[in-house]
Amino acid sequence: MERKPFNWSLLTRDALYSMLNAIQSNVIDKKLTVNQLHTILSRHIKRHLPIKIRLDRDLKNEKGYVYVGGTYYSEKDWKNTTSPIEIIFSYNSEQKWFRLSRHRWIRICSLFADTMLHEIIHARQYRSRNFKDIPGYQSTAYYARDRKEQNYYGDTDEIGAFSFNIACELIDMFEGNFGEAVKYLDSNQYRRQKRTSFYKYMKAFDHNHEHTVIRRVKKKTISYLQTAYYYGKPFRTNNYLTY
Repeated sequence: MERKPFNWSLLTRDALYSMLNAIQSNVIDKKLTVNQLHTILSRHIKRHLPIKIRLDRDLKNEKGYVYVGGTYYSEKDWKNTTSPIEIIFSYNSEQKWFRLSRHRWIRICSLFADTMLHEIIHARQYRSRNFKDIPGYQSTAYYARDRKEQNYYGDTDEIGAFSFNIACELIDMFEGNFGEAVKYLDSNQYRRQKRTSFYKYMKAFDHNHEHTVIRRVKKKTISYLQTAYYYGKPFRTNNYLTY
């Protein structure tokens, strides 16, 4: 059975944030077990979006925080039977319960919105080329760990998706001052914001502003700035996003 069509192009950053934030009264300052919190998140999101939600546990996660990740499954999208997008809420393995502050709840809503748009970009990338894979980035880093990280961040599709996330981070920082945002990309101010996507890129590529991947990321990010600011989503058209 084919899944029902869905217009992904209607989802803006503000709309996604507001959709999740609508349940703030159910979670802020409430004592909830991890399973209770996850169930509240999952049920609410599934009422609005045709996506899968998964619970993950990881000892590396800082206690008291909810980490948000996502995956796009091109093969599922091609077969058109189940949702191709999965959102993962990840918790510390030893965490038993939460009492989320407003600040940490806002962080979850923002991460959710940005992760959703990241995966929607991947969906459009694959759909626009009829689900064909493209060659990945081949790192020449000495250590296997570094090669793995560079291969991931250097991938053309990831550059396309992360660059929009970076553009959104810059919009938040500079409130639409595009000139300051561009200057930031060529400065070392990013070292002060270690949770940002741009910091992760710079760290992965040895903080080298002139690295080929970093230059591509900067160029793509700049191309996204106005779209992110005025439209709140990666694309101005609904091409490949209405099914």
